[in-house]
Amino acid sequence: MFAFIRLKQLAPLLAVPAALLLTPGKADAILTYNIFQSGADVVVSASGSLNTAAATTVTSIDSTGVNGFIRRSIARILTGTGAPLTTYSISGPTSFLGTLSTFANAGGNTTGFTTGLFGATSQFGIASYTSGDSIVSSATFAGTTLAALGLTTPGLVGTWNLLGGENISVDTIEVIVGAPTAVPGPLPLLGAAAAFGWSRRLRNRISTAKTTQIG
Repeated sequence: MFAFIRLKQLAPLLAVPAALLLTPGKADAILTYNIFQSGADVVVSASGSLNTAAATTVTSIDSTGVNGFIRRSIARILTGTGAPLTTYSISGPTSFLGTLSTFANAGGNTTGFTTGLFGATSQFGIASYTSGDSIVSSATFAGTTLAALGLTTPGLVGTWNLLGGENISVDTIEVIVGAPTAVPGPLPLLGAAAAFGWSRRLRNRISTAKTTQIG
């Protein structure tokens, strides 16, 4: 009888590690532009996702024929192959890292979704996108350097809010000078493994207590 009571008291504790194992990791909806040196070239990569379903649609921009560019003076970045973009309202800087009108054109050396950050006009555009889907896009500027583009300070250079109704922020867009960092994927697995090990030890203690009481 005593062993049954002990098991009943400890049941909620066993549920905790089980919940940890079953709870999926939370995915942050954010789009990040990384600008970095890759050999003799500069690469702009866009990765992440956005909640465009909740964002305020502004208009459309036809970027056909413009396949990747960056211009600091008006906080403008384009990745992917030029195409008509659906644009959404954003708030944030109208330029980044000074106002020097440095311009670079990728000359068609682009991949993935067409995305456009238009800081000076408070718009963000993307082509043929379903809200929440993963965004992977890039533009490569051959034969140039970060220094030539005036991008010599590493780290976060600007953050923009994707706006919904009543200008409420529904997501975030950021620009970082520096290569993308690896997502710490093993950490949730290590936490789950620790929880599983703890639950096994707890079950062994319960089993021992039960055996002692029965004996």
